[in-house]
Amino acid sequence: MRLLAGSVLAALILVACGSANTPSTAPSAPATAITVDALVADAATLDGRTVRVKGYLLATDAGAMMCSLLLESYPPQCGGGVGLTGEIPADVVAGLDKTTEPDLAQAMWGWVEVVGTVGASGGAQTVALSEIRLAAP
Repeated sequence: MRLLAGSVLAALILVACGSANTPSTAPSAPATAITVDALVADAATLDGRTVRVKGYLLATDAGAMMCSLLLESYPPQCGGGVGLTGEIPADVVAGLDKTTEPDLAQAMWGWVEVVGTVGASGGAQTVALSEIRLAAP
């Protein structure tokens, strides 16, 4: 009986040690970016998944959005899209266009590619940023 108990204990230790060395199975972002329109259309099925999205970013005091429709005013405005949560790094902020006139609404805008987790519950569509970089249109 002691031999059996010792064998079971040894097997459990080996399984525990082996699982600690198993590579992480955290989901990675797809290699190909989707558009903001594709994200908006499929947000419910993408909820909780990691995505790569390329599009137009507009950041104001109210928050940051990836725009589905861009209104070409000055500063530009979003006509719908997906909200972004998380920090935008200083190197990305430095590469964005910005309003400089103090009497206008302060905003930053430009083309970016983001990687993040989709949140589509409660009707609000968001992407929690894990990566963001400047991109060409």
